[in-house]
Amino acid sequence: MFWGLIMEPNKRYTQTVETGFHLSMASLDASTASNSLVQVMLCYDHRNYLLCTLKRDSIWQVPLDLNFQEGTKISFTCNGEGHVHLTGYLMPVDEDLDDFDEEEMEEEIPELVEIGKKRKSDNSPKNKNEKKAKKSVIEDEGDIESGDSDDDNNGTIGSEDSDDDHDDDDDDDNDDDDGEKDDNESDEDGEEEPVSVSVQQSKKQKQKESQQNHSQQNQSKKEKNKIVNGKDLKNEKEQGKQKKNKNDSKIEQQHLKKRKIEGGVQVEDLKQGGGAPAKPGKFVSVYYIGRLKNGKKFDQTTQGEGFKFRLGKGEVIKGWDVGITGMKVGGKRKIIIPPNMGYGAKGSPPIIPPNSELTFEVELKAVN
Repeated sequence: MFWGLIMEPNKRYTQTVETGFHLSMASLDASTASNSLVQVMLCYDHRNYLLCTLKRDSIWQVPLDLNFQEGTKISFTCNGEGHVHLTGYLMPVDEDLDDFDEEEMEEEIPELVEIGKKRKSDNSPKNKNEKKAKKSVIEDEGDIESGDSDDDNNGTIGSEDSDDDHDDDDDDDNDDDDGEKDDNESDEDGEEEPVSVSVQQSKKQKQKESQQNHSQQNQSKKEKNKIVNGKDLKNEKEQGKQKKNKNDSKIEQQHLKKRKIEGGVQVEDLKQGGGAPAKPGKFVSVYYIGRLKNGKKFDQTTQGEGFKFRLGKGEVIKGWDVGITGMKVGGKRKIIIPPNMGYGAKGSPPIIPPNSELTFEVELKAVN
């Protein structure tokens, strides 16, 4: 959240920090200030520290980077003529994890399954039927491969029938050997019938699979060979998509190119926003990171409601008023500011040296 304090000259503002906050900026109110110097002081641990020196015509705004923890007792004062605005943001408070119940945080231990239970599942009626079916198929295949064994089995079958015939001869002497042969033939037929059916079914399945594969290959060939007026439709569509993508990329590159605007300020749009545009006279809220030419970071605001100011009214350096104008909410822009549009030949000691070129990465959060 945003934090701010408006200080009147020669007054002392003392407080014990209830919520930790970050101090980001000290700004002089130009409407109440004179041309004299205004010093902003911090009193901490019975010692006074000079935070910055402000002057209306030259140094009227100085970035700060100070964190104040909860429970710290501090005091702010300013001397000279003019009101001073201190701005920053509240630091987030870590959530207390002590309230959580230890039992809720413990993971449930998975139950182990006994091996005996798995073996019992193998004896289910479905598994028994599957095993019997597999066994019958194996026996049928064995009958197909070994032709000699059929003869032997026929002999044994005939011997059993002959015993039955001897018993029948005691009752009726009119039975012939032809009856034995008929019985053997019927037994052989009964054994071979299921084997022949399974072989025929496997052959039919193979034929169906080969026909399906053949039809799929023919369809894929027909689709590949679809040509209208001597041109492949698929290639035309792909080429059209590639052209559209190239045109879109060119348009985006044109928008994202570096360009110079007023006062030699360079801007580069890193991301196009889709919200309300930033216009002079509007209140804007931004996140930003400021760096020197050597890449050293000297200031930033990346949390809370962001840094707020009125655009185009001289509340910030000239390079900001020029560089942020035209952005849209949600957009990101890189702004390179020459010394004449920043802090000039004097700089902002000790943070910003004289004649410093500044680079800001700015994200527009809101426009009011």
